[in-house]
Amino acid sequence: MVITLKTRIVLVGGFLGSGKTTMINKLAEHFINEKIPIGVITNDQGEFLVDTEFVRVRGIDVEEVPGGCFCCNFPTLLENAKRLIESKRPRIILAEPVGSCTDLMATVVAPLKAYHGNSFSVAPLIVLVDAPRMLEGSFNKETLGGYLRSHQVEEAEYVLLSKTDLIGDGDIKQLTEAIKEMNPQAVVVPYSSYTGQNLDLVIDLIMSDKESSRTPVDVDYDLYADAEAELGWYNGIYDFNATKYDSYDMAIELLRGLLDRGYSTEDIAHAKVTIQSESNHLKVSLVGNEISVGGVLGSRYGTGKSKLNYNARVVSDPDTLRNAVRSTVSEVMKKRGIEYSLRSDSCFSPGRPNPTYRLV
Repeated sequence: MVITLKTRIVLVGGFLGSGKTTMINKLAEHFINEKIPIGVITNDQGEFLVDTEFVRVRGIDVEEVPGGCFCCNFPTLLENAKRLIESKRPRIILAEPVGSCTDLMATVVAPLKAYHGNSFSVAPLIVLVDAPRMLEGSFNKETLGGYLRSHQVEEAEYVLLSKTDLIGDGDIKQLTEAIKEMNPQAVVVPYSSYTGQNLDLVIDLIMSDKESSRTPVDVDYDLYADAEAELGWYNGIYDFNATKYDSYDMAIELLRGLLDRGYSTEDIAHAKVTIQSESNHLKVSLVGNEISVGGVLGSRYGTGKSKLNYNARVVSDPDTLRNAVRSTVSEVMKKRGIEYSLRSDSCFSPGRPNPTYRLV
C-alpha cells in the first residue's frame, strides 16, 4: 500500500499593509532552518509583484498568481501549488491572498477541501489585522474599506493582531474585545514581527493537525466590489544606473512623495518599493504615515545597474495615481542626478470579483 502524505496549505489573509508578507518570510526562514520543505504562493490584482521579488531573492521557492485574487483564479492557484509539489515537494505551502480579498472560506478553503482534500490538509484560516490602523477606526463598517476589513475578520479562524509593538497593553485588550465581538469563534493572537511575539504559536498551529472547519460567512458582493474598486492599483518597474546611492533614503522619498502629492494617510492603503542593485536589495513599505523596512540584503548603499519596483494601492482614480508615482520617481531621481527609464507600468481599479467556485 502506498501512503501519500498531504501537503499542508496555509492561507494567510488580511488587508493591505497588515504585515502578511513579512510574517510569511519569517515563517519560511524558520522552516528552512528546521529543514522542513516550504513553498510560498503570492497573489495580486496586477503584475510585477514586490512581494514575490522580496521572497524569491531570499532563496525561498515561490510561485505567484497575478491578475486577480485566488478566488477568481482558483485553477491558477491549484496549478501553482501542484508545480511547487512536483518540483520542490514542500511539506507546507504558505499562500498569501491579495489584501483586498475576502470570502476566502467559501471561494478557496471550501473548494480545496471539497475537490482536493486527498492532496491538501487545509489549515485554519489566518487573518492579520493591523492594530494601529484598527485603533484609528479603519474597521468602521459604514465605509467601504471598513466593510471589507470587517468581513475578513468575521470569517477568520485565527486573527493575528499585528504590529502590537506599536500600541499599549490596554489597546491590545480593547482591540481583542472588539474582534471577539465581531467574531466570537476566532482565536485572537497578539503578534509582532519586530519582537517576534507569538510567532511560535503560529508555527505550532501550522505544524498541528488542525483543519479549517469554519462555515463561510455571508458577504454583500456589491459592497465588496465597490470596496475593491475604490482603490487605484499601481505597479511599475524602473531601471537606472548609479555609482553609489543611499537606497534607504531613496525608498523613503519615493514613498513619501505620495503624501506630498495630496494623498492623505487614510488614502494610502499600502505602498511599497524594492530597490535591487549589484550590491544590495531593499524593501520599504508605507502604510498610512508609517514607514517600515521589510528587509535588507547586502549594503544599505546601492551601486551599478539597479531596478526599482514600485507598488501602490491608494484610494484614487488610476490616472491620477499613475501620474503621482511617475512624477515622484522623476523628482527623486533628478534630485540625485540619476538618469532612469520606465520599463513598464500599469494602473487600474480592480473589477468585480467573480469567483471560480463559491461553496457555502
